Amino acid sequence: MTDVPVMTDVPLMTDVLACLGGLALITLGLYRRAALRGLRTGPALRQAHRFALCLGTALLVLAPASALAVERAVGLPGLPMLLGDVLRMLAVSCLGLLTAGPVRRQGAAATLVLLALPLLFAAAHLRHADGLLLVDDRHRPALAAYDATLVLYPAWQLTALYRTITRRARRTKTHRAGLRLLTAATAMGLAWTLWGLDDVRLALATGRQTDGDDTVSMALGLLCAALVAGGGGAAAWPVVRHWWWCRRTYRALAPLWSALHRAFPETALPGSRRALSPHRLRFALYRRVIEIHDGLLLLRPRLPAAAPGDDAPHTAAARIAGALRTPAYTPAPATGPPPAGIALEPAAVSRAFARLPAVSRPEAADR
Repeated sequence: MTDVPVMTDVPLMTDVLACLGGLALITLGLYRRAALRGLRTGPALRQAHRFALCLGTALLVLAPASALAVERAVGLPGLPMLLGDVLRMLAVSCLGLLTAGPVRRQGAAATLVLLALPLLFAAAHLRHADGLLLVDDRHRPALAAYDATLVLYPAWQLTALYRTITRRARRTKTHRAGLRLLTAATAMGLAWTLWGLDDVRLALATGRQTDGDDTVSMALGLLCAALVAGGGGAAAWPVVRHWWWCRRTYRALAPLWSALHRAFPETALPGSRRALSPHRLRFALYRRVIEIHDGLLLLRPRLPAAAPGDDAPHTAAARIAGALRTPAYTPAPATGPPPAGIALEPAAVSRAFARLPAVSRPEAADR
């Protein structure tokens, strides 16, 4: 890494991108954890969520502006660097548990690293001089050992994780896009880690230490965070697409459902009308389809006969509008499914119903 003075005129864009990357990872970890709450999940998935939370928090702490603010508030030189590095090592330890290595060995290595970092940090005796973090000549080995630990431990874990993900990507036929993104994220994380070798050189040669991440390191970290977020969120995209389809269909059915509900309020099923979460939205859509089906069954005795083969949505919508304007009478309700053109494409019929001229359809409030 290049030497960066601790100054107030840090690039604003670097701070913004670091905060956005950290917040994206934290949001991903919290969202996936909340989405799977109550479900039986394996330990690997839990470790992936913890990794996203730890790495996202580390990016926030190591952003130049936040690192400067923390150091000024506490008054201990290099403290934000130590906090951010500990969080990064916690994230790396979570990755280690995703590999095929023995759990005890992974736990022992993580514990050793997390204990060694504060000890080496204290032994280095960092101090400020001319806006830089410096150590005396006799403390350079401790600072170099600190920086070397930050390189060797993540490099070991990321190499093992890269082998694990590439093997999984070759074997599986599902989630390939997400696995490819995670493979790229692992390779980028390895490059981000190896960039820290410059810190080791800097510590031994000059006794200087960067406070927070420099521009190159921050860029590598942000790219790694973006790839992790993309790979981790790839599995969620089908769920998001399905939720969006349910929302669009639910809203598209509103004109037809509203008109039928005004004519036949007894078709309304009991329950809340709120549709917020994906599960509740699917249930609300299912209920709206049933209510439309029941309303069409009650309206069927009034529906004029359709021309053979003419089941276009606009034709079905015009027939429904005409039937709703017909004076009600009380024959026995029809049984069986609604006409084919209405039953197969209720959303398309509802959209066509909404496009009818106001004079051609009964007044209906969009609910």
